[in-house]
Amino acid sequence: DKIDRIIDLKKQQLDQLDLLVRSLFIEMFGDLVKGKYEIKKLKDISKKISDGIHSKPEYTKTGRPFLSVVNINKGKVNFEDCKYVSEESFQKMIKSTHPEKGDILYTKVGATYGIAAYIDTNVEFCLYVSVCLIKPKHYLINAKFLSIQMNMPFIKYQADNRIKGIGVPDLHLNQIREFDIIVPPLDLQNRFADYVSSIDRSKFASFLHLSA
Repeated sequence: DKIDRIIDLKKQQLDQLDLLVRSLFIEMFGDLVKGKYEIKKLKDISKKISDGIHSKPEYTKTGRPFLSVVNINKGKVNFEDCKYVSEESFQKMIKSTHPEKGDILYTKVGATYGIAAYIDTNVEFCLYVSVCLIKPKHYLINAKFLSIQMNMPFIKYQADNRIKGIGVPDLHLNQIREFDIIVPPLDLQNRFADYVSSIDRSKFASFLHLSA
């Protein structure tokens, strides 16, 4: 019982850190209604917005990771239990959509649509159609800052209002490209992103302590 209480307490602390990030964002940058800075369309601050392959490939036991919405949660890219494809299939897929470190993933199909994840790894992988890839213009927007913003409630509200499909929710790329994004001066974006990175390190340290 004591161990369970400690684990619950640690989980609450991690949740509070997430709330801290959201609160700080609103305090510094406002939202789309009470914004303090310029608002641009996502398409105007991105080099490319695309999605993964539209048909399921032939999976292999080993090879290149193939990710879908199930591999993106809580703003992180998760390779656990991912599918794999051959090198030949991988090379074909990345010709149109090539995820790289510093890009952003955004879930667009299914019940868990509307979750952004910053790619903080050099591991190469390919994507299914359920995931959108955003390549930011780094001279306009800090990618870490953008990924945090895209997990804010006012962005999810835009996604909810644009969702297509009576059955399985489906956000189309042309809808995502029209998202309104707050674009403050780049130095402020960088400072905020650095602060959040320090919080992420604290969360990781707490996770390690919890696992131990």
